[in-house]
Amino acid sequence: MKILLRSVVLLLCFQFPARAADRPTLVAPDAPAGFRGIEFPVDPAMPPALPESVRKFTAGRFGLFLHWGPVSLTGFELGWSRGDKTPAAEYDQLYRRFNPQKFDADEWVRIAKAAGMRYVVMIAKHMDGFCLWDTKQTDYNIIQSPFKRDALREMADACRRGGLDFGVYYCIADWHHPWFPYSGPYLGPTDTPIKPTTDLERYTHYMMAQLTELVTGYGPIQCVWFDSMAGATWPELGQRLVPLLRALQPSILVNNRAEVPGDYVTPEERIGRYRDDRPWESCMMIGSQWSWKPNDTLKSFPKLLRALIYCAGGNGNLLLDVGPTAEGIIEPRQAVRLKEVGDWLGHYGESIYDTRGGPYKPTSYVASTRRGSTVYLHVLRWDADRLVLPPLPCKVIGSALLMGGTVRVEQSATALTIAVAPADRQALDTLVRLNLDASAETLAPIALPPEVTVTASASREPAAKYAAAFAMDSDPDTEWSAPEGQSSATLELAFLRLRTIHAIHFEESTRPIRIRAYSVDWWNSTQWVHLFTHDKIEKWLTADEFPPITTQKLRVNILKMEPTATISEIVIEDVEP
Repeated sequence: MKILLRSVVLLLCFQFPARAADRPTLVAPDAPAGFRGIEFPVDPAMPPALPESVRKFTAGRFGLFLHWGPVSLTGFELGWSRGDKTPAAEYDQLYRRFNPQKFDADEWVRIAKAAGMRYVVMIAKHMDGFCLWDTKQTDYNIIQSPFKRDALREMADACRRGGLDFGVYYCIADWHHPWFPYSGPYLGPTDTPIKPTTDLERYTHYMMAQLTELVTGYGPIQCVWFDSMAGATWPELGQRLVPLLRALQPSILVNNRAEVPGDYVTPEERIGRYRDDRPWESCMMIGSQWSWKPNDTLKSFPKLLRALIYCAGGNGNLLLDVGPTAEGIIEPRQAVRLKEVGDWLGHYGESIYDTRGGPYKPTSYVASTRRGSTVYLHVLRWDADRLVLPPLPCKVIGSALLMGGTVRVEQSATALTIAVAPADRQALDTLVRLNLDASAETLAPIALPPEVTVTASASREPAAKYAAAFAMDSDPDTEWSAPEGQSSATLELAFLRLRTIHAIHFEESTRPIRIRAYSVDWWNSTQWVHLFTHDKIEKWLTADEFPPITTQKLRVNILKMEPTATISEIVIEDVEP
């Protein structure tokens, strides 16, 4: 298999003609006769990742995501603003003005290291089709800009000098390329025009040639972070991509966005659920969009730190996105925010790096991590004088309050009780270290009592698949769904404790979205009070929409929906955005 794959790589290298000054924007359409005859072997078994690659990835826990390109000249979102905020013809010419003279890859690496990050994933190609490296497959790349430097290579080299692992983001969709079906968002089979030049087989070869360039010329690469197929599907895509990548670099990791399970799961703008069956990584923005936005509102230090703690406590990683400016710099205020996280990690990183999540599954008020015979308890909120947890099946032989002060630990057959004097508690995270008389890593995960009960006015059948509880189970692969043909519905959330809510986010699993209008009410202990009405479900709703509220119940009224609407997750934020 590997000999055959390497032969394919050599064929690719020789099948593409050299670039010429008068060549059209895309080189690949001029490939010589016989190009379509190259076959990429399919491997349904999917070669597994090397255990050491997975171990190093999960041990790092914290990485930097970089969304950057000519779109930074506009301040709008990368890819998605093409044909929306910026006309496609204008967007496609932005690269002719892209000249980030202040770009310094070593400085970006210094900022990442100051933040306590252990790896970097940088955009190679987003769905706008622009390439940040010196690809030989298209002239729509950074070398053809006034900048004329290979930013991806400079970043890869800087990461190696700085001791950080380096990965590349590669979007399967390409709205610019004539062979890819769509030139904009996929709206549905009847609403999205298909390019007359569509040829998914030739486009697959184009991708293979580019991925070969990246893995052979910019490695060793930690991962290829695939993204959106934008509605396009074709047989065995991932079963062709991953075997090729594994043959080129056996240690490489791939995520789960190429029609195959991949080596790790990638929840987006939300914290993944606790799981120890598969690695996972939440990707989140430091602001309100992936690429640079002028005067953007940044996520607060408490929110970023808690996101990192929840990820580690759930046995996952956090990939935090920053969008550099058109000049090539990471905004100083973003660098300061990142360093706040790094300063905390400098003191308490032992509770994050090289740990497993658990044994207690995370809740809104506590998360835990473990290494060897040590358990770290992150107490994020005190609802009573003492924290009472289910018992551990081993003995606690020592304890410490890592931020100073005294902790008292009591064990019984029915509970583990943690007591910290109010003066020694931290508003953000009271960090307790427990030393056990046995390995903490072999303990079975322990679930705490559910914090929320969700009921629905009605649910689609079968109930076991579409129950209301799935709307708040921290699992994007499950969903509540309304009954067939129903145009409205109500979901009620009842919390175990009072919650001070700063932000709410709804995720719908269907595309295009089907919920067209909804409202939220909150219970003020005597009656329901209207909070807001909105028409777009794919948006974080924060202080711009409503002031913080303290309540034990919320009601979500779906006022208008097309059959059959779904909610895969309702995310409640307890801390200031």
